Order: sequence, then C-alpha cells, then structure tokens
Amino acid sequence: MIREINLGSTESVLEEPFTKGLGNLKFHHPAGTFAITPASNILFRAIIDHADLLHGVGFDWRSGIGCQAILAARIPAVQLVYGLEISEANVEIFKQNALENGVEQKVRSICSDSYCPFDEEEAREIAKLQGTVDFVVSNPPSSEGDDGFSFRRMVLEGAKDFLKPGGIVLINASFQYGSERVLSLAQPESGYRYLGVAASTERVPFDLTRADLLSCLRNYALEEHRGGMRYTFFTNVEADERVLDARSALRNYEEHGVSPYTKWQTHLFEWISA
Repeated sequence: MIREINLGSTESVLEEPFTKGLGNLKFHHPAGTFAITPASNILFRAIIDHADLLHGVGFDWRSGIGCQAILAARIPAVQLVYGLEISEANVEIFKQNALENGVEQKVRSICSDSYCPFDEEEAREIAKLQGTVDFVVSNPPSSEGDDGFSFRRMVLEGAKDFLKPGGIVLINASFQYGSERVLSLAQPESGYRYLGVAASTERVPFDLTRADLLSCLRNYALEEHRGGMRYTFFTNVEADERVLDARSALRNYEEHGVSPYTKWQTHLFEWISA
C-alpha cells in the first residue's frame, strides 16, 4: 500500500507527495457506494505519472464516486471530465466529492449505462462529443458469465466514437488476465495501438479467502477448459518466476490452501484511426 493514500472505512485521502503537485484530495464513500480498492490505487498512480498525456476533455468510464475523474481534473491542462456511472448513489456522492475537492466546474457526473446516459438531455450532450474526446480513464469491474474481460472490450470499443486521433485510454487490467488477452484489445483492425503498462504494483496476493476472487478463479479455469486464452498467475514464492494458468492456480489452492499472486496494472492505449 502506498503510504500517502490513507484509507478509511467511509473516507479516503490522497496526499502529497503521492499526487506530485496535484494537492491533497479527500473522497467520501459511505456504505452502499463504491469504495477505493487496490485497483483504484494503481489507476491513480497511472494518472499522476502520465499527467502530461491528459488534457482537454476526458471520460471516466464507470466512474464510481469520482476519484479518477476528480484527480484528472486537478491536472491544469484538463478542461472537463465526464464521469459515466450506472449507480445513482455513486453519482450523487461524486457530485459531493467534486465540490469538496474544488473541481465542480471541471467535472460532470452522469448516470449512464456505458456511454449511453439515461437522461435524454445528457444523452444529447454526450453525443455531441463524438470525435472530440482527448482521453478515457477506466477501472472496469470483472464481467460475469464469460472470460471476465467484456467490460474492458466495451470501454475501448465504445470510446472509438468519441476519441480524437491520438487520444489515449488508461485502463486497468491486472496481470492475471494474461498479455495475450490485453494485446487482443489492440489488434490491427481495432484502430488502437498498445503503448505498454502505465503503472504496476509488485506481486500481491490474489486472495482466495475472498469469495468473489475464488469465484473469478473458478470462472477463469472454466474459460481455459473451454479453450479460451490462458490466464497468468505467480506462485506465492517471490524468487519463483514460474507462471501458473488458472487451472493450476485453482488446483494448488484446493490441494494446499495457497493463494496465487498477481499484479494490479494499468495499461495505455492510443487511438489511431477509425
């Protein structure tokens, strides 16, 4: 955990020097709204480390309580960030957090299913942005009933209608998804160029005592069994460079009670052309 990020049960603080000149930020996340996670933290790091790439107008896809959008809005060259969030409760807390952090004039929180706002006026506002957006940031959840990667595909596919040529996408996809799956987002016909890992943690446990993560791993193993792309995990031994697939990681846990390791990561893509 980065020391300068202090996590409370209903409030989190980002402090200097972690924010590298963007100031201190405080985020409220009461019960029933999105709480900051380790995956959130690595996207913060990517936004801060690549602040020179962020300017003009941006989207925060599945923006939650506004953390990424508000942080990006603190960058002087950024004019406006639209937070696209499906939960009305999160949208309301986003607005409060924007006011608390002094960026209410530089962000818009919109209740939306992906890039499609529910409100007709807001839908028209977003539609007018086609071809004008400079960046997208996103920490998507794992999708269910498939390989867990569908929301990441949705982010990049939908962004094509909005990004300018040369626009960038900072998107979270942790190590366990495997490089093949990440690189599949930038196939030649996609219109994107993959620019690499923008931020990464060291190895961290993929804690299978958490029911949600155990469910994910079982779904990953099933996807491999169906012939899908391989997942990648580290063992729990720091010096061991071997990489396990999902089926091996699950078997190791079921037989020995040992969780595998992963890395929280943010990846950088550039939109080239339609």
